[in-house]
Amino acid sequence: MNFKVNLNTKPLKRSWLRNTLIAILMLSGSQAGASCLVISLQEKNDRILLQSDEDATVVESRRSAKMISKEFRQIYEILEKNKKLDERFDTRLKGLSQELFGPLIPAMRQASCIVFNIQPRFMHFTLDLLPIDGEPLFVEKALAFSFGAPKDQDQIPGFGAESRGLIVRDPETDPDNGAGEVRAYYPGSSLYAAKSAGPKLFAKANADFLIISAHGFVVPGFGANDGDKDDSVLLKEHMNADEFGDAKFRLVYFDSCQLGLSKPFIDAASRSGAHHYLAPIISNESGNSSTLTMRYFFTGLNQGQSSMDALFSARKRIYQDSRANSRSDQIFYSYPFRLYLL
Repeated sequence: MNFKVNLNTKPLKRSWLRNTLIAILMLSGSQAGASCLVISLQEKNDRILLQSDEDATVVESRRSAKMISKEFRQIYEILEKNKKLDERFDTRLKGLSQELFGPLIPAMRQASCIVFNIQPRFMHFTLDLLPIDGEPLFVEKALAFSFGAPKDQDQIPGFGAESRGLIVRDPETDPDNGAGEVRAYYPGSSLYAAKSAGPKLFAKANADFLIISAHGFVVPGFGANDGDKDDSVLLKEHMNADEFGDAKFRLVYFDSCQLGLSKPFIDAASRSGAHHYLAPIISNESGNSSTLTMRYFFTGLNQGQSSMDALFSARKRIYQDSRANSRSDQIFYSYPFRLYLL
């Protein structure tokens, strides 16, 4: 077997884990949220340690943390370059699942949703792509990622038709006008062309949600740092995370390549008051991935689903509808987006 269960390893700090769990359960906004399984990932003594909130058992990677990080980087680069996914790729994913999840899998099967609590330098770990029972985790469970304890709050309002959005669209990244469809779901929303949107638009913006469909530019750190300050999104001009001013949103959604790995943009969303941040972690395809994810995700929100459930439903639907495509296209269309709880 490729995993090691160390019952003698000192558990992750219980007070920190407990506070994180409480905050995440309060934050999830899902009817299933009360039974979310929280799996915390850390590095200790050059090993990757994973611990669920259910007990003190710690799963310790057999290989060094450096080797695990390197393998996830290689997997990420295969996805980013949209290379052919073959049996060797699936074997690598299965091996990582056995090594990192191992005895956690029974609890993962039982959970209605899973939150991976990670450190920023592990953002390139595609944990939600690893398989359980032969299928990628992201089509088996509602999932989210977090960095420590999200903001405390008693209740998170939903995003019914009365919600208002600030929507920014570039036709190159949204050729099928998914942004226009979302505008129809939410009549009180404002829709702007990306080429006319600049810092002034966001300086004092106040809306329930922000959608930006535009080109993104990110240089992933792969563990070397928490994020690249040169990360940007192309609107009227290149805008970095610091130029979003004092905008206020409850949910931030970027349909922009790799913005799901930009810690500066995630931090900017958090400063805006957002509870949820969604963006693709790789360069996503303009129609079969971006438009469909936007359409299905916001349809789910509009119908009362939580962010976790809406993303799960969207990804699973695209995955199932893409079965006739190649394995590479199926993953490339359905997988890219990630949800962070802030």
